[in-house]
Amino acid sequence: MTEVLLIIKDFTVNNPDLVTWIVAGLIIILGILFQSFWIKECICEWQLNHLLKNISSESLHNIIIPDGMDDKIFVEHLILMPKKILLLGVKKYRGLIFAADKIDLWTQVIGNKSYKFENPLRKLEGDALVLNSKIKNTKIEEKVLFINGSEFPKGKPDNVVAISDIKEWRKNFSNEDVSEVVRTDWKELVEISASNDLVKNNGVLIDEDDSSGLNMFSLMIVIMTLATWLVWRLV
Repeated sequence: MTEVLLIIKDFTVNNPDLVTWIVAGLIIILGILFQSFWIKECICEWQLNHLLKNISSESLHNIIIPDGMDDKIFVEHLILMPKKILLLGVKKYRGLIFAADKIDLWTQVIGNKSYKFENPLRKLEGDALVLNSKIKNTKIEEKVLFINGSEFPKGKPDNVVAISDIKEWRKNFSNEDVSEVVRTDWKELVEISASNDLVKNNGVLIDEDDSSGLNMFSLMIVIMTLATWLVWRLV
């Protein structure tokens, strides 16, 4: 053990610059580990955007549709597929999700804490009814996509999907042509949709009082530690 310590001491004395950057690298790696949830969020977002661009030649995102009763609905993703039109809602929940079609409140479990949230399928079903009232021949199919690593230990409800399901859709439908009936209804929806740049929170990522996977406290600690170390070694 003493010999190892002597070797380390000699190395640090003889290679001061290299030691400076090795320690700086270790601090950065530690910071990355602290931000693992946020990094996972970014990866899931990238995967989602990439998949949605490739699953169909045509899609609408973040649009407003009048509901026919002096109000409007917000539609996150509306996707043209060969034999149907898909209404896709996205939820950024992580942790364990306990859910069922007929239950009004679903449960999210993170560590030893649990949180209740409204069954997202309820609103999506209502939005699908509004969209179906605007077209004649195609039935809108609604799905809720959960990202950010959420798991369903008791099984997923039928209309809940994961990114892996979307990948499978892309494989199955990539070579199919859109039927004329579906395309006609799609054009109708495109015409009545209003462009909108509203940024809306697609679900809640609960972790104590933080609504994001980015841990600002640990990020600031890492930045301050790295800056202090570099100033001490290089200035």
